[in-house]
Amino acid sequence: MGTDFVYASSYVRSQESKLLSSEQLRNMTESKNIDDICKVLQDAGYGSEGNTLTAANYQDVLKQAEASFFAEAKELSKSSAALNIFCYPADYHNLKVLLKAEALDIDRDELLMGNGTISASEMVKSVKERETIGLTENMARALTEAIDVHARTNDPQMIDFVCDKYCFADIIEAAEQSKNSYVMGYVALWIDTINLKTFARVKKMGQPWKYFENVFIPGGTVDVQVFLGSYEDDFKQAAEKFQAYDIRKAVSEGGEAIDNSGDFTLLEKICDNLLVEYSREAKTVTFGLEPLVAYLIARQNEIKAIRIVLAGKLAKMSPELIRERLRETYE
Repeated sequence: MGTDFVYASSYVRSQESKLLSSEQLRNMTESKNIDDICKVLQDAGYGSEGNTLTAANYQDVLKQAEASFFAEAKELSKSSAALNIFCYPADYHNLKVLLKAEALDIDRDELLMGNGTISASEMVKSVKERETIGLTENMARALTEAIDVHARTNDPQMIDFVCDKYCFADIIEAAEQSKNSYVMGYVALWIDTINLKTFARVKKMGQPWKYFENVFIPGGTVDVQVFLGSYEDDFKQAAEKFQAYDIRKAVSEGGEAIDNSGDFTLLEKICDNLLVEYSREAKTVTFGLEPLVAYLIARQNEIKAIRIVLAGKLAKMSPELIRERLRETYE
């Protein structure tokens, strides 16, 4: 299968050198002029001659850039279904936005994303007309179940939980269809980090363990019983039960920050860094699907870092505080 990606792998290697380095991001945090930061980003390929990146439009420009990266990757991959692991979150994001907007009787179409497997306009039609033709089986189930659960609970967060459950069901199917151990391993770790973040927040909310059991996403390496066995513990105690798993650092160090201050920032940062560290394993693969998947992960993280820097600058946060929130880079 690796030989099917000879050109794609070579192209991706050439593009990796254009990724922003950790030093460039640190320099941006120190810059006193946000226009200078925008100029650096423009030179790095964000924005175009007719749509220059500015502090006012950076969200739109980044959204367009992300869609462009996905479109390019799909073409390089010969439309490999494996790349749908990155597209399904956009589909389910759109489903969440539309269902919540419907519940509030408002229009939030400006929040819709365009890099899913289904166009935003098609998802709008599916929700408005309750039409499931064109949706995956899991999307159809999510649409029906989320409507029902919200009607019974009037809790918009339940829409998120239902959609996330079915989103990862689709992601797991795509990963398994790829028959690629790197992709399947990434998805399993991704699910573990999602479950850990959900576990931490549900505990903080004071919800019973049954609540977490209902929103737990299967498919990771950490069984639900490991989480449930730690439900009454503080994170220092719980850390011992996660020593055999890749998320142990997030539990011990990130969990300690939650115990001490109630701040989730460190836990979320460590979870994201674990995924970046995993993605770097693709650097040892000469030709194959792995470099392309890793490149998309790197681009997603880069866009997240740019948002952190620009949002921090606009909020007049200190350079130190912005840097604390930045994740590791792919370099």
